Amino acid sequence: MGVEQQLVRHLVGCRFEDIPPATIEKQKALFADTLGVAVGGIRASGVQAMIEVILETGGRPESTLLGQQDKVPSFLAAMGNSFMAHALDFDDMHEDAGIHANVCVVPAALAVAEKLGGVRGDALLTAVICGVDLACRMGVSIPLLRGWHATATLGVFGAAAAACKILTLDEAKTASALGIAYSQAAGNRQARLEGTMTKRVQVALAAKSGVLAALLAQKGLTGPMRIIEGDWGMLNLYADRDQKERRNSASAALVKDLGKRFMGDELSVKPYPCCKATHTVIHNVLALQKTHQLRAEDVEEVTVSVSNGAYQTVGRPFEIRTEPQVDAQFSIAYTVASALLAGKVGLDDFREETIRDPRRMALAKRVKVVVDPALREPSTTVVNLASTVEIKARNGNYVATAATAKGHADNPLTADEQFSKFLECFRFGLRESASTGRVRSIFDTLMSMEKIEDAEQITRLLECEK
Repeated sequence: MGVEQQLVRHLVGCRFEDIPPATIEKQKALFADTLGVAVGGIRASGVQAMIEVILETGGRPESTLLGQQDKVPSFLAAMGNSFMAHALDFDDMHEDAGIHANVCVVPAALAVAEKLGGVRGDALLTAVICGVDLACRMGVSIPLLRGWHATATLGVFGAAAAACKILTLDEAKTASALGIAYSQAAGNRQARLEGTMTKRVQVALAAKSGVLAALLAQKGLTGPMRIIEGDWGMLNLYADRDQKERRNSASAALVKDLGKRFMGDELSVKPYPCCKATHTVIHNVLALQKTHQLRAEDVEEVTVSVSNGAYQTVGRPFEIRTEPQVDAQFSIAYTVASALLAGKVGLDDFREETIRDPRRMALAKRVKVVVDPALREPSTTVVNLASTVEIKARNGNYVATAATAKGHADNPLTADEQFSKFLECFRFGLRESASTGRVRSIFDTLMSMEKIEDAEQITRLLECEK
């Protein structure tokens, strides 16, 4: 049996009862986190343009587009909601796969569930868990060539898998859907390098394409079966041939502990709304600030040592180009300045007027980022996230080092911290109009979503807060 057939058989056969309780609890928190950051992103830069294109396109009213009164076709709802969920760079990540998993899978699954109607919460959870697991397995196993954006390139398969589960497609149609998804697997890092919104767009396109692939397969359109090991499958077309060891073991790694180990368990939840490559840096700065009662005005210079991959992603001197929010999200210098000035890093730090604050701009210039050659990247698409921060202040010099930050699977957010983030997102996206009690009710419902009779109840809850 080929690796593709093993994956498909597992996707079709996996039941809610087969999934460990701890995995279910983790995914409910991730589901809530994804919807929270999507609501937070309703008014993020670029979202209105995306909404206008979707509404101008029109079509059958099937699924809810967050922040809108009217429903839209399911694949367009998946695209729009995925864009919103990724816009704040506040969504979860599998650090070893380099993938923001739920941002592709949750909007796709929810849109198809609402289109279909009558989908129970436990079925929705099962679909999302399977989709996330597939995308992360591919990210960890397949050594993509340098330059692919793994979230988009592989997220389309997770979105398609979840949509297939919701539609209860058989093995043949599920295999075709993944084959159709393969024809749409794309996404690169150039947009991130230039600080443009396409970084958000290509993740949304992956969610849309995953839904479209499942709907086409449902109607009988066929796709290639050998999408991993075929002559022009991913291992022969997308994979880096120089990573021979990983490439040779990719097929076995893809199905290792399949159905026993669900990789969503390993996802990190972000406590800071910015690129993951800034997080250990922020973690170090806040730890030094708390321990030594450092004031921003006492800081003379900050030196941050990171890997070359992290430097290329977030290490260059801070400058505002065409998209201030994106530039700030992908800047160590800016996030360090924000941490020192505010004693935290939150959504308000990424409003344009805050980004342009002269104090932040000046302090960011005192942050120097250097490459530590000892910090090697795990692969061509995964960045080494470790960092060392040295702060030179008037009253002394201080150093902190970290390999992981708060929110990592080994150091998760507490239940209170999860809700605080959820509330922050709602108030940011809805201009503080959301009451704490109402948001708590939504959060609690999502944290017991396996009991929901119809997944449309979830979107109705969010509609009430428009």
